[in-house]
Amino acid sequence: MSEAPTQEYRPGVFHRINPVQDPAPLIFDIPRSGRDYPHDFRSPAAFNDVKSSISMYVEELFSQAPQHGATWLYACFPNAYIDANRHERDIDPALIEGALEMPFEPTEKSELGVGLIHGVCDGNKAPLQQLPISTTDLSRRLNEFYWPYHNELSAIIKAMRQNAGTVFHVSCHSMASIARAVSKDAGAPRSDFDIGDRHGETCDRDFVDAVHGFLSGLGYDVTINKHFAGAESIRKHGDPRSGTQSLQIESRRGLYMNEETFEKRPEFETIRNHLGQLSSHLASYARQQKS
Repeated sequence: MSEAPTQEYRPGVFHRINPVQDPAPLIFDIPRSGRDYPHDFRSPAAFNDVKSSISMYVEELFSQAPQHGATWLYACFPNAYIDANRHERDIDPALIEGALEMPFEPTEKSELGVGLIHGVCDGNKAPLQQLPISTTDLSRRLNEFYWPYHNELSAIIKAMRQNAGTVFHVSCHSMASIARAVSKDAGAPRSDFDIGDRHGETCDRDFVDAVHGFLSGLGYDVTINKHFAGAESIRKHGDPRSGTQSLQIESRRGLYMNEETFEKRPEFETIRNHLGQLSSHLASYARQQKS
């Protein structure tokens, strides 16, 4: 009988599962798949439109990671409430009451409506908010959801680096099969998996090659920095010079789910098992890199 993993759960914020045995300096974080809607969440959009923004089922796709020695960390809150994969100042001022007094730094993501606070739904750009939220509400979302998640991820990475000298961080996401209107490449078809390292900024090429080679070997179409080069989850935590190697994996949703009905496809378990094999492969890789 296999040993049960230890866990930590902060309701509505994050769920952490530690390795079952033989821990590797490897963590999978899932920041944009949460479906625990806070009690104060309100939107004029249809619920299926709201769900279109969420990277559905990614936490399940990577759920085998702790069995192979990796740590698994999942943000429970939806990115439609506050997006953990955005910088804390990447905000469209029009979405915040009294925003002119705040030091916001909106990027292209905010201009597209999907910054830290989303203004539109991913699927059809339907308005997600009816009224601007207050600066007090923004601060609460940051302090009660966004920062606790990132602080937990930082603590895990720090402990691994102190213990092993290096740590390998995989941020797990999903993408529409055809780029949607909120993407800069709207209308373009996507590869099966896209690996992002912010063009070499957040990890060494060997780590990218370890992921690319394994998935390509299974017959998938795998690209690097083509659709998404990586956003805040790896920008904030990746620092290869100090021993933290961070990359992002985008999985094409059409591989494992019906993108219109949100139902899992029959191939779901195959994809989950392949990503479990990837986690085993990367755990072995990470153990070999300990300093």
